[in-house]
Amino acid sequence: MNRDPFAAINRRRRLKARAWRSAAALRGVFGPGRPVPRRSGPPNLLLLAVDTLRMDHTGPGGYARPTTPRIDRLAAGGLVCGNVQSPAPWTLPSFASALTGAMPTLHGAGMRGGMRNMAETPPRPLDPAAVPVPRILADHGYRTAAFYSNPFFRFGIAESFREHRYLNIQADDLAFFALDWIRRRGDRPFCCMVLFNDPHEPTVPPPAAFSRFLADTREAEDFDAARLRGLARWGDPAARVADLGRPGDRDPDLTRASLAAKTALYDGAIAHVDAAIGRIWDRLAAWGLDDNTVACVFSDHGEEFHDHLADAVDRDHDPRQVRGIGHGHTLFQELLHVPLTAWGPGIPPGRRLDEPVSLCDLAPSCLEWLGLPPAPVPETSFAPLIGRPLPAADASTDGPARILVSEDIAYGPDLVCVREGNMKLIARRGGEPLALYDLAADPAEKRDLQDAEPETTARLREALAAWRKAAAAGGGGGDWQDVNDRVRRQLEELGYA
Repeated sequence: MNRDPFAAINRRRRLKARAWRSAAALRGVFGPGRPVPRRSGPPNLLLLAVDTLRMDHTGPGGYARPTTPRIDRLAAGGLVCGNVQSPAPWTLPSFASALTGAMPTLHGAGMRGGMRNMAETPPRPLDPAAVPVPRILADHGYRTAAFYSNPFFRFGIAESFREHRYLNIQADDLAFFALDWIRRRGDRPFCCMVLFNDPHEPTVPPPAAFSRFLADTREAEDFDAARLRGLARWGDPAARVADLGRPGDRDPDLTRASLAAKTALYDGAIAHVDAAIGRIWDRLAAWGLDDNTVACVFSDHGEEFHDHLADAVDRDHDPRQVRGIGHGHTLFQELLHVPLTAWGPGIPPGRRLDEPVSLCDLAPSCLEWLGLPPAPVPETSFAPLIGRPLPAADASTDGPARILVSEDIAYGPDLVCVREGNMKLIARRGGEPLALYDLAADPAEKRDLQDAEPETTARLREALAAWRKAAAAGGGGGDWQDVNDRVRRQLEELGYA
């Protein structure tokens, strides 16, 4: 497809990016770059976060489509974690956990209350007492900066960086601004985080990124520009595409075709980010910074594409009356299984870790890779609420399986899941189990094994009780009218609030 169906949607963002780029280029003329190739001293830290990226749509996750060729090649020179569990199914609590090494119930960022609806009640920000990695690095002389395209990052997380900038622009432009900062700050150890939001709503990748995926989607071969614009969100019957988030009487063929086209756009957005990540690393290599930079690629949560539509209709628990799409509403693996790969000094190349680990493990692992002491962690009676460094290549896997937890639903009743190895129990906060799954035998989570596995169910219910004892339930949140008007408008652009 040569014509960009999303040109009108992206016009304002592109004009802003062009003006900002021009200003940065002029600054470059009068302020030459300062990277020091192959400098000695502490390694740099480059955090490349991709919002809304589910593991099974990546090369390391075994996806058939070539969505992440650059990440695949970079990951081959480092560590790939194939079984990472996100602490929460949406952005704010998950990224806060990745950077603090603590679960949402400890760091405070996220929703509260027995029944959640983020469309009506805003989340709480990160607790000021939490200690994110960039704050620790700043205390050790690092320059720190974050460039991010999701406004939820500024609910207490962005402030942990000395410099931070919200830029609602596409991946290639966001990469430019991160590189411009590194060019001007690279003479000292730095920590730079880049949060790409392209796979998130609205899904509007450039044609070069999604055309090949749309071309191999037979169901959607007649989707023209107008119909694709209808799928920038989750569909528009007026544009002859199904409203994928609304249950009821639908044309099954139209729904299937619309879902296939939407998936092609999602994959195109991932590919666009992948290319931007490749360009960032190529530039660092040209500057001679690659040998002394630890790089991590990771995501906060995935995205549902009708994976559990029948469950959503049957349970009818989402207060928005949205079914089977998006994120924040369930604790199934399409939202919790996320990618994490890292490479650089101190990280053994060519290693794949397939034992279950938590995204909370990223923070303590980064400090270990950088040769820094562990961060202070909150006191808790339940160890799974705290991350731990990823195991070394020669670490023994003997002993009991680790307990992992995911929590902090944004829409619906307060749910939690506890996982031991491949066995995963989803339950209500009060302790009522909803389902037990064997993720090895049933990765799609379709067969409830509570009756078949009573001992496993009982054991995980004990872990759930320990979580409930250690986790504060908390009260409700505030009011969206109390949130900065500019932030509210930015969130509305992404379909929130």
